[in-house]
Amino acid sequence: HNMLVDLGRNDLGKVSKYGSVEVEDYMAVLQYSHVMHIGSTVRGEIRDDKDSLDAVDAVLPAGTLSGAPKIRAMEIINELENNKRGIYGGAIG
Repeated sequence: HNMLVDLGRNDLGKVSKYGSVEVEDYMAVLQYSHVMHIGSTVRGEIRDDKDSLDAVDAVLPAGTLSGAPKIRAMEIINELENNKRGIYGGAIG
């Protein structure tokens, strides 16, 4: 979980104002009807020269789907998997 939060901070930091990226509810236990998850919220204030599409581009795919280091992990996934993963993962919301 620590690696994923750090990856999220790094991704969001690419489009956020300096010093605005914060982690909230770190390692909160989220209870659902049949499963429990650990979750954290990463927030940042978008820079004036960026827009919401830049933010989406910066955080997708989520590190939970790609692994780290993200760029190289995605290259390896593309080399090894026969089918594209498509859009999924719940990185934003």
